[in-house]
Amino acid sequence: MFSKRIGLLTLVSVALLVGCGGQQPTATTPETPATKSDVAAAAAPSEAEIRKGKALFKAECGRCHVGGQTYGTYGSTDVNLSLKGLQGAIPPRDSLPALIDYIKNPTSYDGKTKLLETGEHPSFANLDDESIRLISVHMLKEATAPGSIWGKGKNVK
Repeated sequence: MFSKRIGLLTLVSVALLVGCGGQQPTATTPETPATKSDVAAAAAPSEAEIRKGKALFKAECGRCHVGGQTYGTYGSTDVNLSLKGLQGAIPPRDSLPALIDYIKNPTSYDGKTKLLETGEHPSFANLDDESIRLISVHMLKEATAPGSIWGKGKNVK
């Protein structure tokens, strides 16, 4: 009986030592599931989404931002929505999440002034997240299209 206990204890000890093997535990990062908006933002837009975004832009933004330019309408300064203009903003607005954030919380080009507070930009609280995403998709498509004249001024053909 004593030898059976020692044998069993030895077997369990060896199994534990072999099983542990001196390996360092690997660090794991807890997985955070992507949100619906993350997945939608990462997906390439369909032609229907692009058309809807263009129509929404025209209806909601087109009074001031014609062809990606402002021309000083409604007392505003000349705002350029070309890719270079979007990249130069603080913070840069040349990505889908950045444009979505801008539409929800517009700031001046230097990022210092909250334009909803000054009344220099309308609120789009009436638009749902999907509509704002589609407007942003349209803006980025226009700004990044090869040979695009988007935001380059009224004299550019």
